[in-house]
Amino acid sequence: MWFSAARPARYFGLVARRDRRHPENADGEWFVDDRCIGCGASSSIAPGLIDLTSSGTQFAFVRQPANDSEAHLAELAAEVCPTRSIGTESGRRWPTHHPVDIAHRVWRMGSNSPDTAGGNAYLVQRPHGNLLIDAPRYTDRLHREAESRGGIAQILLTHRDDVGDADRYADAFGADVVIHEADREAAPFATRVLAGAQPIEVATGVQAIPTPGHTAGHLMYLLAEEEILFTGDSLAWDHHREDLWAEQFVCWDSWPNQLHSLERLAEYRFSKIIPTHGAVSPRLDPSAMTERLRRLVAELRERWMAERGPVR
Repeated sequence: MWFSAARPARYFGLVARRDRRHPENADGEWFVDDRCIGCGASSSIAPGLIDLTSSGTQFAFVRQPANDSEAHLAELAAEVCPTRSIGTESGRRWPTHHPVDIAHRVWRMGSNSPDTAGGNAYLVQRPHGNLLIDAPRYTDRLHREAESRGGIAQILLTHRDDVGDADRYADAFGADVVIHEADREAAPFATRVLAGAQPIEVATGVQAIPTPGHTAGHLMYLLAEEEILFTGDSLAWDHHREDLWAEQFVCWDSWPNQLHSLERLAEYRFSKIIPTHGAVSPRLDPSAMTERLRRLVAELRERWMAERGPVR
């Protein structure tokens, strides 16, 4: 079945530290405490409410929610915070929202893991077996949520940074685990190790696209029919720019290789990107997405050339 059965509500309990409220939070009910690791997961959900502090390494509420819709965004943001640093002065609770559907048959899982620096993980419901793109922390609740949606047949890891509790979900569901050989040491339990630089079909209608740069073994996954590209940590949507964006300062392997990988994405047709770190894009015409991608690569390459010389 595509949707979960009715079940009793489970409530999200906040464990943020009121005694460690970051001083740059706007006055009011909601706050981020100073245990924030600066992953940006919560800000990507509530960008108008949560933004960087003056240090540039942590986040805080720059203003309080003004209505029920914004309060809902704050709740969603709290549920993805890997350090449980988002809370309220009153300590109120609410029925847990995650997993949240963010596209047709695509669910953001929540319960982001500190082991993945707060990376998002997604359950994709497919007729031939569900996919988990990267992995959240393991919880009994998420196990039941995945089970109610048909289980997990494959875990598709984008790269070494976002393995999370993939081994526990694989054991629980008997799922195969896919990773590229260049990052395989991060997932020694993987059952399918991809090699080379060419795309390969890993499930019906799902292509794994090698995109080295952020890490040597970085992969993206394209749902061809749905025109959705899971971009891992190499490409995201920037709410402030209202455009595609990639960050050099979180490139761990080779920035020139990452730019080349992004340039090659113009060969593929997609209308929506879903990153592990960063905001999900709106759905755009594929040709518009390709044009934005080309502009982005040109901009980033020009910056790189100005700072370091030509990319070869």
